[in-house]
Amino acid sequence: MRQDSDGRPGPARGGAATRTRAHGRRHPARPGVGAAPADTGASQRRRAAVLSEDIAQRLADPRQVREWLPHHRHPARALTLGDGMPGIALLHLERGTADGHARHTAHRWLSDAAGLARTTPDDVLAEAPGLYRGVPALSFALTRAALVSGRPLAAAERLAGHVRTLARTLAGRQRRRRPQDGARGDNGTYDVLSGLAGLGAHLLDPRVRDCDALAEVLAALTGLTAPLRLDGRTLPGWWTGRDRGGPATAEPGTGHADPGMAHGASGPLALLALAWEAGATVPGQEHAIRTLAAWLMAVRRHDGEAVHWPSTLTPGPDGTVVAGESAPGRPSWCHGTVGIARALYLAGRALDVPEWRDTAVTAWRSALAGARHTYDGPVAGRLADAGLCHGWSGVLQATWRMADDTRDAALRAQLPWLAERVLDLADIDDPFGLVPPLAHGGLAADPAGFLTGAAGAALALRTFATDTAPATHWDRALLLA
Repeated sequence: MRQDSDGRPGPARGGAATRTRAHGRRHPARPGVGAAPADTGASQRRRAAVLSEDIAQRLADPRQVREWLPHHRHPARALTLGDGMPGIALLHLERGTADGHARHTAHRWLSDAAGLARTTPDDVLAEAPGLYRGVPALSFALTRAALVSGRPLAAAERLAGHVRTLARTLAGRQRRRRPQDGARGDNGTYDVLSGLAGLGAHLLDPRVRDCDALAEVLAALTGLTAPLRLDGRTLPGWWTGRDRGGPATAEPGTGHADPGMAHGASGPLALLALAWEAGATVPGQEHAIRTLAAWLMAVRRHDGEAVHWPSTLTPGPDGTVVAGESAPGRPSWCHGTVGIARALYLAGRALDVPEWRDTAVTAWRSALAGARHTYDGPVAGRLADAGLCHGWSGVLQATWRMADDTRDAALRAQLPWLAERVLDLADIDDPFGLVPPLAHGGLAADPAGFLTGAAGAALALRTFATDTAPATHWDRALLLA
């Protein structure tokens, strides 16, 4: 890869021009990456492989990334799965299953992360006990490294012990909540990114699993389905005492329920279903799966034959629970239909409920049909990022998993179009090879990392290019499988 004098990746020589749809800019295309008018499946997979590898090369040197992104020098951001070193290492670990040089690159990232962790105060490392921050994030990446190396790693085993402790502490906090007395929860306690669903996803790995710790997590999430008695009303047990995107509230009529995968009910449902299939069960788990799935079925919306879910449910003026919006939202992993439908499908697979599975597939088809329709409309109505969380790569990876599980020809037929949306965002003038993500929810998104940036997009492109499930099971961090 050619570099300019400042060390940033420079444009490749040759190739036709490609247009970046989101920004309307033109850039010289890296050979094999630019769009082709009539692309064959094999050619498109080759282009996806080339872009994935190009991104990996741009993310090969931790020092260079820190020069471009100074926030990667700070532990609070650098030691995260979403933005920081552990998440970027996942890309090189997945490549490292067949490439010794990639394993060496992954080792550099993990060594730098471990070195930073050793000099970071314990209270900073443990200030957020979820999977995506501090010790659990580094533990998840090191566990993938042990899988790739084929042998136990002392550091991975040591950190796994800390994760179990964090999980049991957080589970105890959830179990002490008294929903029957009006004690609302906090989705940061039970969600995928910050809470028990994410920690449980990691504890499902046989290299980390501790039966007692996992059982406590599953028991806490099972208890989450106990109804909340609040101000004379009965609300879902996962009703959070926060207004959407705001601080905790004290008024009895406020708060919301989130159906989504990242922060809502679908995360615990997906974990409970995957644990059930893995033979990890606790009393009441089947009832909890049925309660969560039945709620998702009840709050789904119909637009003709199309099915979708609102991104949030809030108290209405008459005391009923109402959808925060009437129109289908973007089909993202984090809050959108594909994340919710994946959880519902996993529940239907675990308990063999065809109605849930069929609803999930119908909703998925609706979401992708809507994505194609809005893509040709105003920019504001479509996904604009390449990333996993709320961008095209998350939809691509999730759809690949669904198509692989269901053998649904209609879903599989959508994969080339979804991959093309990521390829459309290739930008050789950007240090990381993609159009940078937009700010989301008032927060700046990281352009290099796993959750919103180039590393995650490269992983999803690799899945599409190889048409093979990830060897490192990296998408367990998204509770997709």
